[in-house]
Amino acid sequence: MDHQWPQQLDETIEAHAEEMAALRRRLHANPEPSGQEFETSLHIYQLLSDRQFSVQMGPEGRGVIADLRVSDIPPRVAFRADIDALNIQDCKNVPYRSRRPGVMHACGHDAHTAIVYTALIAIEELAAAAKLPWPVPLRGIFEPSEETATGAREMIAAGALEQIEAIFAAHVDPHRVAGRIGLKPGILTANCDAMRMIVNGRGGHAARPHESKDPIAAAAQLISTLYLFGLLVLCGKASY
Repeated sequence: MDHQWPQQLDETIEAHAEEMAALRRRLHANPEPSGQEFETSLHIYQLLSDRQFSVQMGPEGRGVIADLRVSDIPPRVAFRADIDALNIQDCKNVPYRSRRPGVMHACGHDAHTAIVYTALIAIEELAAAAKLPWPVPLRGIFEPSEETATGAREMIAAGALEQIEAIFAAHVDPHRVAGRIGLKPGILTANCDAMRMIVNGRGGHAARPHESKDPIAAAAQLISTLYLFGLLVLCGKASY
């Protein structure tokens, strides 16, 4: 077994540092919101198709699934990145600022994509050169519509998790020093779900609000309470 492979992997990633930064900045300058990630998906597809990957587009031309071809073992491990942007105006004054009014990568999805892409090609290069100590059954998943909590289901329906035994979802963390990573099973930064709540009340006269059961006031109090409870949970001062 070649015990130099961790250092070689680091060196290979470092050799692609400029390419990684260039991809991130290209994506940052050309953001696409959830449900519209067509150009982003096509660009990722073309980049990986030029290397030793078997690539397929996600549903409706959004999202990408890329399998490492140099391994004879079916994919068992996946790296996942999200690719959609947010409907937020980019106010930075930098060359790679968003060229699309009202849309920007404000949650780091451009960085996630560049990181996972670089990890994939670095492992592919070492695998092709027989410098890894074992076969790497690897898949890259580039997920659309993460912000609307719909893209994961779409990609799973397209077969993204078939034969996958473990998946690593990348996310930047501004609280960590550059060069440091954190790992945790399950949810680490956030979990998105949908809930519908109906507040019923009874109207009344504006001069006698105490005789009504005002659903607006109740809903406002409910929102405030839920928000405060969420903050307390995050701070470790409440449990559920």
